[in-house]
Amino acid sequence: MLFLLIKDYHRVESEKRFNFGTPFISDDINEWIDKTWAKHQVNLLAFAFEWVKSFYDNEDIWPSTHRKKSQYTWRKYDYDYKQKSNLFNLDSLYRKMPKKSFIKSRKQEFEILFMYYWIHDMEGDDDYWQEYLEKVLADSEKPFI
Repeated sequence: MLFLLIKDYHRVESEKRFNFGTPFISDDINEWIDKTWAKHQVNLLAFAFEWVKSFYDNEDIWPSTHRKKSQYTWRKYDYDYKQKSNLFNLDSLYRKMPKKSFIKSRKQEFEILFMYYWIHDMEGDDDYWQEYLEKVLADSEKPFI
């Protein structure tokens, strides 16, 4: 009974906070987001946004190779989101995630969602978003289904 109450509370909160629509990334990724919500009531967009927000506020979990001295902000470091690997400390996070059906083999998709929120809500580098998306979707050998 308590489990159902918590699950329903999570569903209501996810709907309330992220009821502004799904950004279009690709047909396959958007289908994954929609199917995950329909089947499991897990809002992947809410998760991605909250992780990126927490990550931004906590420089201690940034891989040291992704830190660069800040020249234009009050922060000690800026996050180098143009690195090629382990963006947003995803390697560590992914190991800790439960191995649910909608998470297995979806590490690249999580990186894309994280990058979307990082660029649009933290950096404002819309030009890089298009470049990143083209590169990642072109480099992908497996479909995002």
